[in-house]
Amino acid sequence: MSRESEFYRDNLEQVLDFSKGRQMLNVKEAMEFTGIKSYATMHKLFPFVNGYISVPTLARCMARERTSNG
Repeated sequence: MSRESEFYRDNLEQVLDFSKGRQMLNVKEAMEFTGIKSYATMHKLFPFVNGYISVPTLARCMARERTSNG
């Protein structure tokens, strides 16, 4: 069983604060949160389904990127 990234909980809390507790974000909202300005980059980095991503998935992906990129 894989261990949770040390950054996951911090990311999750920040995204939930941003989303005011909503569990799903659309691409535009995720772009606003991350500061990424390219739709292509967003779709490359994050697994959107029908234009949405769950907050836990976004937090997990961001933690993975952070640990792999230093």
